[in-house]
Amino acid sequence: MSASPPPSYLDAAKAAPAEAPEPPKPKKKATFAANVLPPSLCPPGGSSDSSASPVPPGKAAAARMQSTRYSRSLLRQTRRSTALGDVSVSTLDDVKPIDNTNIKPVRVLVTMYDIKPTFSNTVKNGLGFWVFYILREYFEKRNIPVQLFLKSITSTTTPAQVLAFIARNAIDVLVPSDVSDTQFVSKHMGEISPHVHVAISPNLETYVKLEDKWQTYEFCVNHDIPTPKTVKLDPASPPAFPFFLKVSSGTNGGRGVWLCRDQKALDSALAVKSNKEPGTLLLAQTPEFGKLVCAQVVYDHGTVLGFFFAQTTNPTDLAGVGNKYMFSFLQSSALVSHVKVELTDAQWDAVTSIFKNIGAATDYHGMIDIEFIIAGADASVPGAVYLLEMNPRFSGDIHTALSNPGFLDLYFDVIFDRGDHKVQVVNFAKGVEMNAKIRDFNPTRFYVVHPRMFLNLRNWNKDIMIKGRTTPTAPLPDAGADADTGADTGADAGADQPSTMSRMSRMFSAKNLTGKGEDNLRPSVLVTGSLPRRTEEEMEMEAEAEEMVEGVGLGGVEGGASQE
Repeated sequence: MSASPPPSYLDAAKAAPAEAPEPPKPKKKATFAANVLPPSLCPPGGSSDSSASPVPPGKAAAARMQSTRYSRSLLRQTRRSTALGDVSVSTLDDVKPIDNTNIKPVRVLVTMYDIKPTFSNTVKNGLGFWVFYILREYFEKRNIPVQLFLKSITSTTTPAQVLAFIARNAIDVLVPSDVSDTQFVSKHMGEISPHVHVAISPNLETYVKLEDKWQTYEFCVNHDIPTPKTVKLDPASPPAFPFFLKVSSGTNGGRGVWLCRDQKALDSALAVKSNKEPGTLLLAQTPEFGKLVCAQVVYDHGTVLGFFFAQTTNPTDLAGVGNKYMFSFLQSSALVSHVKVELTDAQWDAVTSIFKNIGAATDYHGMIDIEFIIAGADASVPGAVYLLEMNPRFSGDIHTALSNPGFLDLYFDVIFDRGDHKVQVVNFAKGVEMNAKIRDFNPTRFYVVHPRMFLNLRNWNKDIMIKGRTTPTAPLPDAGADADTGADTGADAGADQPSTMSRMSRMFSAKNLTGKGEDNLRPSVLVTGSLPRRTEEEMEMEAEAEEMVEGVGLGGVEGGASQE
């Protein structure tokens, strides 16, 4: 992206007087946690504001030690890959805590699929809701102050609306979560990227090709990537049963895929309304039964930097597993959606070679979901690896990556243009315990207590923000937040927001974020004040929502404030 990466608040703090001179250390690549946020989020002493108080002596050195995301020198275990070389294994010991002393929150805009005004496609196309919820959990786990916004990019959304929202709310980071909004950002990357940090390729064709299942099949054939045989379906002359019927574009969480064991099953699938719409391309894919492995991969302009593996426990009902998360409080405490992946040396080489081939062929940038089938014992080639599909977006399995938050640290490294190509690729799954217990996640409760964000999803003129919860590493001045939950108290909501001019000068200055001068700022940035406070009616609505949550046994407010 064209926006210049913001300097670390720790880099700024290095100017503070030290208690004793430190011995010289080898130069180390800056990472996300050591450069958590743009300069507007600096602690006193790390800001360009000359009125800020200096960092206490010795604090800078302590912060440097405490806030490094992970030291790659500590990555003790490796596994050799023919394509990627030695791949390091990250453990939780490598994920260092972050000193959030007096850091102002990073402001993150997550976008999602075009949700209809009636919300009738929320379940089918609601991946963005899940990603937003998991990112909020990530920021809390990493103890990073954050203010999150969620908007749907609809068929009528314009780049001007998105840019106005970014400017009005001083957004630092843009995270497209699904296919259609990612394609929108890619198409308008030249307009958007100078004003916000985002990890998206400007090549729209890449996203179109990888999302379309027929083009993905042709891509695999042309690049010698093993994949199940796929043909365009002629309903009058179907291939031999059984086969998977797939829509070429728009599959999500198992939706848009039908296992047809006989003509009756095929007729039932063809009767689905979406399959009868004009222009819908239907595919028949030869079934390969076995283990379904999801690989979430972070690329930096075609180079693999890290990945996280997870094996689905119920590959025949992915949509059903997703629905269980909607009602997680009703599930067994032992029920899990995923388990760890164990690959033989041959399978490991096959998968990692595919990673490299995809990056080299597409120059992919950011997060991608790649699904594999490891053929079962009854297959013609037991243990063979087949690429099932690619989704150029966040994975629905993103919650598994919270097992090692260093993986999402890496993603934000790429967002801030700090991807390091000189170090080993990192496997973030091997060295940690998989946490995929369905009852450990409760998105329904989260959204029930934040109804205004849900209801204003399509309205780009309505600014709904949700705060993340953090544990201060040092006492912070009271900014009108409840000490127990972090929820706004109403009258003082928004009191901790910096003034618009201060925020503008620090976050949109030529040297700090945009690489552009103030002449390029939208006028709304110069005149808009802090976000409006909630009305009494809106606070009553949230109180009623909380009572609703408690009434169905979901517990109290999860924390974090939603305000306009």
